[in-house]
Parts: sequence; C-alpha cells; structure tokens
Amino acid sequence: LREEWGVSGWTLLQFLGDAVLVPAGAPHQVQTLTSTISVEQRFLSPENITHLRDYGAHLPRSARQLRAQVDGMILSAVRDALEVLQGCK
Repeated sequence: LREEWGVSGWTLLQFLGDAVLVPAGAPHQVQTLTSTISVEQRFLSPENITHLRDYGAHLPRSARQLRAQVDGMILSAVRDALEVLQGCK
C-alpha cells in the first residue's frame, strides 16, 4: 500500500480499558490475541447523510442502521421545533 497509494499502516496493542477510535471510512483490520468482546458504534455525521442516497433501494445492513439513525435525528429535530413553536403562543 505504501508504494502504490502512499498509505502507511499502524500497529497498536490495546489493553483492558483502552478504547480505539477509527475514523469513519478508514479501512482497518483487527487481530485479537486473546478472547475479546468488541463493541462498535456507527456514527453518521450530518455532512455524510447525503451518501445514503447513493445506495438507492439496495441498502446494505450498515446503511439501513444509519438511515434509522437519520430518521431518529429528523424526529428529534421536529419535536424540538414543535416545542419552540408551541412556546410562541
């Protein structure tokens, strides 16, 4: 990868209590050395919402989860707007 694309890899050891943040869209791989529990949270930033349209009707599972997150963001925004409007009476 380094010669062809100028991309360098990183190696790190993660210990009990450590957290590793991998930026959205960054390719990565994991090799576990012991029994491990992995917790993953997909986050959709407002800047990337438009990318969901690119999938069309054939959304992979991860994109469906992100679309549900967008639906929740929209619902929350509408609720907040209604509360503001109701307070203007």
